[in-house]
Amino acid sequence: MDKTQLGGTGIYASPLMIGCWSFGGGQGSYWGVQEQSDVDALVGEALDIGVNFFDTAFGYNDGASEISLGKALAGRRGEAVICNKIQVQPREKLGSYRNMIEESLKRLGADAIDLMMIHWPVADAALLRANFEALLDVRERGLVREIGVSNFALGALALAKECGVAVAANEFAYSLMSRGIEREILPSCHESGIGVLAYMPLMQGVLAGKYASVGEVPPMRRRTVHFSGAGNPESKHGLPGADLEAESLLAGLREVSRDAGIPCGRLAVAWLLQKPGVASAIVGCRNAEQLVENAQAAQTRLPPDVALALDGISKPLMDKLGDHLDIWQPLESSRIW
Repeated sequence: MDKTQLGGTGIYASPLMIGCWSFGGGQGSYWGVQEQSDVDALVGEALDIGVNFFDTAFGYNDGASEISLGKALAGRRGEAVICNKIQVQPREKLGSYRNMIEESLKRLGADAIDLMMIHWPVADAALLRANFEALLDVRERGLVREIGVSNFALGALALAKECGVAVAANEFAYSLMSRGIEREILPSCHESGIGVLAYMPLMQGVLAGKYASVGEVPPMRRRTVHFSGAGNPESKHGLPGADLEAESLLAGLREVSRDAGIPCGRLAVAWLLQKPGVASAIVGCRNAEQLVENAQAAQTRLPPDVALALDGISKPLMDKLGDHLDIWQPLESSRIW
């Protein structure tokens, strides 16, 4: 599988990125139990077929994701690119920043983190600046190779630049259901050489062709602003959502899939990866079979008429949501700036 250079860095990553949120999961975790043997097989198969990009975070299963990924990469660390994410730390913890990174490296069994990201921005610009300074320090010490961000819009990206941070990549929710970054963020990142890493490309399975109607989508998958929060205890946004537009998109996707002879999930990921500026799509895989399906999507080139059809069926939902970038929160509570 071909690799993409992230920004002006020396990192070359596959257009498919394995989301490791489920790794190390136990009873009661978001994705449920994930056996280490399954993780080992999945990671080994990924490396064998040229998928070398892995996305984890400090908060994924309280560090168990990092431990699980590190075990799976034992003996093959040099073939992989690890992206890790840390939340903005309060001022009283910044003195321990280096120690936190070193603890993460122990969990991963690694000497350095290839791409270290700030997971979400905060409204406190001074605190965000201090976190960038701490991140630059651990990079200078060789504990981190490159710096990235997650969920940063133009204001926060400008602050990173002011701090002297050369942002290699920006993770953002981007899919047929979440196209808000196309207005400003995606073009700006593309122009600046910042690779966009698209998370939730299948909206946690909603775009995989599993559901014929919004009502069939489990409540936990309907937590985002695309769906009405009424009667859903898992939803925190309290908004009316866009159920009609979402259901129309699902129906349209099934129709395009039938006409093109391409599965819905493969269509959604292939469409995404053909967008200029998208460096990689982050996909969650429970087993090697799902990995192979996603790898096929990454290598599928959609005919122009199919790509345009997907643009068309998803536009009403994009128009309805407008500038909604934080897909979990109402606009007035958005963490993205």
